[in-house]
Amino acid sequence: MQNGAGGKKKTKCANCEGKGLVKQGDKKMKCQRCGGTGFKSPANRPAR
Repeated sequence: MQNGAGGKKKTKCANCEGKGLVKQGDKKMKCQRCGGTGFKSPANRPAR
């Protein structure tokens, strides 16, 4: 059996623990690192 779409397992975003939201004071904001998806995205990594 093959895994779909490249076969790579998505890893949870370390900033929001896979929830897509981060708390800032009394507000809940969309995670800036993953864009609210909850998964790491190679496109969002800063260039070195």
